[in-house]
Amino acid sequence: MVETLTVGPLQTNCYVYSSGGEAMVVDAADEPQRIRQALAKAGLELRCLVNTHAHFDHIGALAALSESSGVAVLLHEEDIPLLRGGGILPPDVPPELLPPGFPTWMAQEVFLPHPPRPLRDGDEIAVGAVVFRVIHTPGHTPGSICLYCASESLLFSGDTLFHLGVGRADLPGGNGRMLLQSIKERLFTLPDNTVVYPGHGPSTTIGLEKRRNPFVRPVT
Repeated sequence: MVETLTVGPLQTNCYVYSSGGEAMVVDAADEPQRIRQALAKAGLELRCLVNTHAHFDHIGALAALSESSGVAVLLHEEDIPLLRGGGILPPDVPPELLPPGFPTWMAQEVFLPHPPRPLRDGDEIAVGAVVFRVIHTPGHTPGSICLYCASESLLFSGDTLFHLGVGRADLPGGNGRMLLQSIKERLFTLPDNTVVYPGHGPSTTIGLEKRRNPFVRPVT
């Protein structure tokens, strides 16, 4: 079961995936009490907090949920340093490199109660009897990942791939060429019937994006 909670000022999709009474929360972006209520209402045990990347609009509820549950955050190893700058600024990048007009409060450090657990490409995350595979898709951030479950034909794509769109690559650590390469070589090789749950906006499918996404050259 996938429950979508659209939270925070940028309307980020937080997903509660459940199987066998266990839950994985993907991108606990904001409104921690609302996420807790969703878990309690369904009688679910929180097994893991997984983030597709570390941008500020995807990490706002992590500290509160990790504190109350004792569950550590799972995040790709290349994005863990971004937590020091709200997911926007790597530790060696000065604030003046932010795009003009970008609010500096979005680059404030995030403090987690437990050290995050690093993820790598190919790692597996079990929720009940269901297993998700980590797909490293750099471009939006250096450590952006997607979570793919072959048995359920679903993908949590974060801000890498949207419905008829792709993630931005103009923030520090972003790379437009790598983003498109990640989509074409790592995601568009998945089955067409794979349902895609993105970080913002409505769900889509791999097949539809291969045919119609205007930001990615069509794949035949």
